Amino acid sequence: MKKLMIDGVFFQLASSGIARVWVSVLTLWAQQNRFDMVLLDRGNAPEIDGVRTIPFPRWHAPEAAADSALLQQMCDHLGADAFVSTYYTSPVSTPMALMVYDMIPELFDFDMRIKDWREKEIAIAFAQSYLCISNSTRNDLIKLYPEISDALVAVEYCGVDVETFRPRDQTQVDAFRAAHSLDRPYFLFVGSRVQHKAYKNSDLFFDALGEMQSADFDVFCVGGETEIEARILDSLPNGVRASRVSLSDDDLSLAYAGAAALVYPSLYEGFGMPVIEAMASGCPVITTSRGSLAEAAGDAALLIDGTSVPEMVTALQGVLSPDTRATLREKGLAHAAKFEWQPMADKMAQQIDVAIRARDTKATTAFFAEWTRLRSLMADVDHI
Repeated sequence: MKKLMIDGVFFQLASSGIARVWVSVLTLWAQQNRFDMVLLDRGNAPEIDGVRTIPFPRWHAPEAAADSALLQQMCDHLGADAFVSTYYTSPVSTPMALMVYDMIPELFDFDMRIKDWREKEIAIAFAQSYLCISNSTRNDLIKLYPEISDALVAVEYCGVDVETFRPRDQTQVDAFRAAHSLDRPYFLFVGSRVQHKAYKNSDLFFDALGEMQSADFDVFCVGGETEIEARILDSLPNGVRASRVSLSDDDLSLAYAGAAALVYPSLYEGFGMPVIEAMASGCPVITTSRGSLAEAAGDAALLIDGTSVPEMVTALQGVLSPDTRATLREKGLAHAAKFEWQPMADKMAQQIDVAIRARDTKATTAFFAEWTRLRSLMADVDHI
C-alpha cells in the first residue's frame, strides 16, 4: 500500500468548505484502505479512523521555504510515496498531486507579492499532477499556467455530505427559526460580504433589497465578517431586520431548510459548495452563471447575470412565490443528488498515482535536485 503524507495546514487556517472537502475524501480513503495515510496536524486537524495523525509546527508564511524542507524531512523519515496538501504547501523532492480550488487571487488582481499567494504559485510550479474542482477552474489554471500539460489536469466536482445537508422535519426547522427569532420569510447570505475587488458581489443583493417596496422579510447572514456593515444596515428598507451568526454545519442545514432562498451573487467561485448544500437541504437558490457557478447550479437555480439590480429585485420577488419555491426546491433536490464524494476521492487518488509514476523519470529526478537547491536558497534569504 502506498504511503501518503497529507499536510493538514488548511485546518489550522479555517473550517470552511475546503475543510469539508478533505474530511470527506480522507474518510473515504481510510474506509477503503486506499493509502497508508499520515496527516500532519498543525492545529485543529480532524481525527479520522484509519488516518494516523502527527503533530507538526504551525504554518507561518515568512518561513514557508524552510517549512518545505521540514515537510520533506518528514516525508523522508516516514518513507512517503507521495504528498498532498490541504492548501498550498509543498515538499521539495516527494511527488505531489495538488488540488486546485480556484484562481481568485490571480484573476481579481490580488497582490501576488504577498507570501501566501507566492506559495500558491510555488506549489503549482512544483506539483506533478493536478485536480481542479470545476471545469472553470481547470480552464483558468491552464490559461494562467500554459506550461502545464492538459493531460496532467483532471476535474472532479465536490460532493454533498447528505448526512448533514438534507431536507429537515418541519418541527426542527420551526425550532431553529424560533431560536434565532426568524418569525417571517428570510433571505440567507452565506460567507464574506466584503472581499477584494468585491467578487462576492454582496452589494448587488443589498442594493436590490433597498429597492424593494414590500419588506415583509428579513436577512440572515451566516459567517463572514463578525459585524454586519453599517452601510448595509442603513440601506435596508424600513422594517427589514438583518442578523449575523456563526453556525455548525448541522444548524447551517436548518438555516437553508427554513430560508426563502440562498442568495449567492458571486462573480467568481472555484465551485460553489453553498449552492449544492442549500439545494440538498431543500432551499431555493439565486446565483449567477459566472465562474463555476453555472456548473454547480445547473438548471436548478434562478440564474442572474450578477450586474443588474432590477434583475436581482425580480429574482428576490419571484422566489417569494410559493409555486416558484416549490419548483426550485424539487429541481434542487434532484440536482444536488448528483454530487457525491466518491468520484472526487477516486479521481484524486488517480492523480496521486500519476504523480508517483513521474517520480522515477530522469526529468523529475533532475527537477527535484534543482528545486531542492532553489528552495534552500529561498530559506536562507528568508532568514537574512
